[in-house]
Amino acid sequence: MRYFPAFFVTLILVALLAAIPRSGRCQDEAVPPNKPDVKVSLAVVEGHQSSTPQRVIIENISDKPQSHFDEWNSWGYGNLTLQWTDAEGRTGTIAKVPGAWDQNGPSTTVLQPGEALVREITDDPKLWQGWPGGNGSITLTVKVTYQSTGEPKIAGSAAGWTGTVTSKEKTISIWRPVAP
Repeated sequence: MRYFPAFFVTLILVALLAAIPRSGRCQDEAVPPNKPDVKVSLAVVEGHQSSTPQRVIIENISDKPQSHFDEWNSWGYGNLTLQWTDAEGRTGTIAKVPGAWDQNGPSTTVLQPGEALVREITDDPKLWQGWPGGNGSITLTVKVTYQSTGEPKIAGSAAGWTGTVTSKEKTISIWRPVAP
């Protein structure tokens, strides 16, 4: 009988806590991940549904300006890759051919909220590697990844957006000339 009042108070406290909505409680639970601040997508080019090059759209979907490293310098040069799967299930990655710089500096382009940057992925083997072989029409399921690490770090240099975002998958057709 001596423990009855303590048990009764504990029971009432448990009932009261159960009645409080989750939103009103202290949150020791995992915090949902941050909303992405960049969106990347593969553009549909009017009148060119079965061709390369492919246009990639990098969009600032945040409410603040963002600096993105320019493609001419080593910080922005290899930031795009295209992952593909063909009809037979073969996979591959299309990426820029490694570059070399006589002059290099981390310059950026500023995107205001809602603005977009357009870059191009071509089938030029001097610039891009990893396209599947074959002749005629080739159907691929693709997705684009935009990644920037901001490396190498240089004191006092321009700072650009860093992170990784991937587009939704898209089916495209490319044309390879048939060898005579």
